[in-house]
Parts: sequence; C-alpha cells; structure tokens
Amino acid sequence: MNSRDPMTRGMGRRGILKYTAVGAMGIGASAFAQKSAFAASTAVDGDSARHLEQLYGDALDEGGKLVVWAGGSSPQQEARTREAFVTAFPGIDAVFTVRYSPVQSALVNRQLALGGLEPDLVQLQTLYDFDRWKAQNALLPYRPPGAKAVFPQYRDPDDAYIGIAVRSFGRVSNSALLSDAEAPRDASDFLAPAFRDRIVISDPTAEDAILFAFHLVTQKYGLRFMEQFMEQRPLIVANAGATTASLVSGQRTATLAHIASLAPVPGQPLRYVVPRTDPFMSWPQTVAILRKARHPAAAKLYVAWQMSVERQSAGLQWPTRRDVAPATGWKPITQYNSRLNGFREFLRDRAEVEHYRALIKTFVAP
Repeated sequence: MNSRDPMTRGMGRRGILKYTAVGAMGIGASAFAQKSAFAASTAVDGDSARHLEQLYGDALDEGGKLVVWAGGSSPQQEARTREAFVTAFPGIDAVFTVRYSPVQSALVNRQLALGGLEPDLVQLQTLYDFDRWKAQNALLPYRPPGAKAVFPQYRDPDDAYIGIAVRSFGRVSNSALLSDAEAPRDASDFLAPAFRDRIVISDPTAEDAILFAFHLVTQKYGLRFMEQFMEQRPLIVANAGATTASLVSGQRTATLAHIASLAPVPGQPLRYVVPRTDPFMSWPQTVAILRKARHPAAAKLYVAWQMSVERQSAGLQWPTRRDVAPATGWKPITQYNSRLNGFREFLRDRAEVEHYRALIKTFVAP
C-alpha cells in the first residue's frame, strides 16, 4: 500500500487505521476501531459507522486510490470535495478529473468499448447515460446507508446509480446592486426595461441543463419570449463560471438560469431565488460505480460518504435524502415548482432535445 503521508508511508491498513486522525469529522484514530468518523454525528447509526469503517479498510487494502470523473465546467470545481474526502479518510489518494458531462460520457463509452478504463466512478449531469450503462451491464450495483431515504426519482431501483445532491437553475442576481424587491424571479420580470443590457446567461445551446431551463420557460410563455428576451441584449457567455464572474464583478446584474448556494456565501454578492410561479429546473447530481472499476471499495466509500447525513446537510443546495433538512429558511425541494424527474425525462428523448436546441440556436446564434 502506498501513502503520500511520510508518517504513514510503509504502514499497512491496520497501521494507518491506528495512526490516522479523521480530522474532518473530529474522531481520533485511537477510536476508529470502535467508531467510524461518522459516528460523531448523531444522525449516523452504528451500522452505518461500521459499514464505512469496513469500506475504509478495504479501500486501503486495495491500494488506497480513487479515480472520479465528474461533470463540470471548471477543472477545479471538485477541489473542495476532494480535500474533504481525503481529509476524512487519510491514506486514500483521490484524483478528480472534471470535464463537461457529455465529454466525460463519450470518453467512458470509448474506454468501455476499447478497454483501459480509467475512472472508478462517474458523477455526471447526463442522466440518460446511467440507464444506458445499466442496460449494458457496465455499472456495479451498490446500496449505501441512507439510500432508502433518498427520493425514489433520484435513485435506480436496482441500485445501479444514485443522486448525491440536488442542483437547480434558479434566478441569480447581484445582491449588492439589486434589492430583494428588485431581483427578478419569474422569466417575465427579465423583460422589464430596467434589465436591458443587464442580463447575463450561459449559452442555452451549449449543454442540456441550461437548454432545459429555457425549455420550461418557453413551454409557459411560448417562443415569443425568446424574441423579447433577445431584445434585452443579454450577454451570452460560454459557461457557468463566466456567468458567475459577470455577476460578481457587477458587469451584469441578473441571470435567468444559474446555480448558486441557497445560503449566502460571505463576501460573494450572489442571491439565489426560485421563481414565484414559473417552473424551474432541478436535477440529482448522480454517481455510479463502474463494474470494471480498479478500486471498487474506494468508490463505495466515496458514495457512502456523500450519502451521509453530514455531507447531505452541507451541500450547496438541497439534499437528495428526505430525512435531511435543507439550508435554514428553505423548504424541501418537493415544496417548490420543480418536477423531480423532469430533467431526466427531457434528456431521454434525444431527438426532441436536438430539435429544441436547433430551434433555440436560431435566436441566440445570430
């Protein structure tokens, strides 16, 4: 077993379990044989703690490695997740590679066909891929502790994949430049004269999530909305990172569909709100372990960790578990106007997705 920690290099599994301190959860290694790090949380029962302890030991025995391919627009998007995971489980060397979800899925398909599979686990937005990989018998079924508490729409009934966090595109504005009363909520609010030259939006034809957000809007308001929206001269940028940068800098003040923390982040003037009456898009950030994974125990450990009450409580937006409360002041996702399975159903009809993408491109491409 290899360890990057000079104090543990050369130690076996039992040596590391005896030496390490699981700092992120506040449990010392001397107690690890009796309790996992998660036993510090009153929401984790003894069976869950023992399950995590066993997986941790097995992950060390299989080499202490984990390779995650995650969907996202920034290479550093999962840096905090990685840091939290390796802090919680010393001796596990986790490598996260972030690319756009369609790129990741295409590379997985290539490696499944040709061999040389690199990732142990995929964490993607392209929800239709998981059903296809399941049908190909490419996924390793696993039911982590807490899975029964997950909304049925967010997990596979045969445990091939599971949603670890709810993400959504609501309305986001610069709280330093717009008061709560001025912040737009429904799509029709963005058509007010005050928002001419003040809107930023990620290219709705670039990826499926933002495309679906516009699909929901035009279902309610019709395609005439796109004409009126483009007359507002929105700044169309490449990705979510550029949208955030434009809002934080004050270059633009609001966006129709974007992700941000439910709880305000100190020093970041971003306000996230859900629409008053419009439907809005949400989806489960979904993970699956590949059947040919080289480090299946480490992959299971990661999934179980993400499904713990502590991790579910600390998410950017909503938890996928029904028994975990969202951020203070927010109701469960089921009490807002967002269909739990709406995005997945949209994605499954690829012909309709591409038809709608081509239609929207006629508005934004010119």
